[in-house]
Amino acid sequence: MSDNLKVKTARGSMFTGAVIVGLRPLSLVIDVLLLRLLDPEDFGLIALAMILFNTANLFTDFGMRQAIVQTRDDLKKVAHYAFVMVMAGSILVNGLVIALAQPLAQLLGGTDALVPIITWLSLLITIDGLWVVPDGLLRRDLRFKHLALSQFVAEFGGGVLTVVMAFMGFGVWSFVVGQLGGKLLKSAFLYVYCRPWFWLRPQRWERPIVERLVRYGAPTTGAGLLKYFASQWDTWYVGRTLGLRQVGYYSKAFDITTRLGDMLANALFGQVLFPSYARLQNEPERLRRAYLKSTSLVFMFIVPMALGLLVTAPILVPVLLGAKWAPMIPAWQIFCLYGMTRPISTNASPLFLAVGKPRNNMTAALLLIAVMVPGVLVLSARYGIVGAAIGVWAAHVVAMLFNVYQVEQILPKTALKTLTNALPFLFAGGVMSLAVILLQEPIIRLSGGENVTAVSALIAIGALVYLALILLLQRPLVVELYELFIKALGLDRRWPRLAPRRPRPTE
Repeated sequence: MSDNLKVKTARGSMFTGAVIVGLRPLSLVIDVLLLRLLDPEDFGLIALAMILFNTANLFTDFGMRQAIVQTRDDLKKVAHYAFVMVMAGSILVNGLVIALAQPLAQLLGGTDALVPIITWLSLLITIDGLWVVPDGLLRRDLRFKHLALSQFVAEFGGGVLTVVMAFMGFGVWSFVVGQLGGKLLKSAFLYVYCRPWFWLRPQRWERPIVERLVRYGAPTTGAGLLKYFASQWDTWYVGRTLGLRQVGYYSKAFDITTRLGDMLANALFGQVLFPSYARLQNEPERLRRAYLKSTSLVFMFIVPMALGLLVTAPILVPVLLGAKWAPMIPAWQIFCLYGMTRPISTNASPLFLAVGKPRNNMTAALLLIAVMVPGVLVLSARYGIVGAAIGVWAAHVVAMLFNVYQVEQILPKTALKTLTNALPFLFAGGVMSLAVILLQEPIIRLSGGENVTAVSALIAIGALVYLALILLLQRPLVVELYELFIKALGLDRRWPRLAPRRPRPTE
């Protein structure tokens, strides 16, 4: 990347990453409080309901956020056309969901208690439609700070509202109020940051521009729907066949173990790197270097989180969440392995969109579904939620390897490099895991049993071992990250001694 784009991308990554890393401890506290206040059945009901609404939002989005970032047409017209199409679709789907709440609840496998939840949560469809255009415009202008702040306010505000309602005894309705409140906050902040609201002004419709939007948006939407089906079908099937309590265990095991990794990967790749990739779409060599470097970056953060959660699960879950959640530990550990496939697959998606090949995402999603559905059907029938988790993990491994192949067709000489780049992080993560396993029993004895002190000590030891190995094995990458951090925050101008002593090659 050029120095300017590289620094902007680094600054955006830091703002977004800082918000995510800052949110994770807060959201973990919120999760722990809710898991102690509410029952697995409550989480099961919400997990089933959110399958419906997240699917509907993918459809009504129609790929317009990505189209706004990638388009080379008149931006005012594109933004207005996108807003009209998204809002028309959102209102229509919102009305259909309210009218069909009863049969939809039966289809999802829920009880009659799911019907009013679906009815009220359907408002999320219209609310989400409101912020598609300002979100896309902020991404296009690389204004990641404002995107990150909007996300922080929405998630933290919605989470706090949910906890307060749960303390007051509202049960499952705490989630409904929290979800609606958080989304309204996000819409309000995005509109404040994205003034003037030129997309609200009527524009003369030009058929060629509309056709280009539809040609870009249709496969993007198709790929999104397929990916979301792949990510939620298993939850629906577990709920239908194993019941609300089991789907509560299953959905929370997936959510807690993969949320931070997915948030980092989606925020870095989808929010920050997609606009940067789009600007490099006609410069394949620079795009190749950016792709490889970004994949290595996310591996560096995700590997220790995934392996750390895996090896500490037997003590972490009972201590923090309570004994009633212990049945989800085996599924939790498998989903930790699933999380390690995310850096490659999640990085491939914005690359395909940036170079104008959204159909590649559809192909990968179809392969994922073709492997996952029979795997979950067969394994869950015999092994319950553990079998379902194994089926999901295996399918994502296959899809990850296929995405490596697809990227190789666009950017030659990336396949082997992508996989070899992951080896130092996997080695460091493996040594970290071994250290935690060997020291677990002595730490528990010194701490007087399985408690918060023991968990904290194990996490600290694992982090120190991993950081030491990364400094040894990946020193050039760490030094480059340091230099980007200094430049992105402007610290080199205020304190010149912090700046690199000599220029480094631009990658």
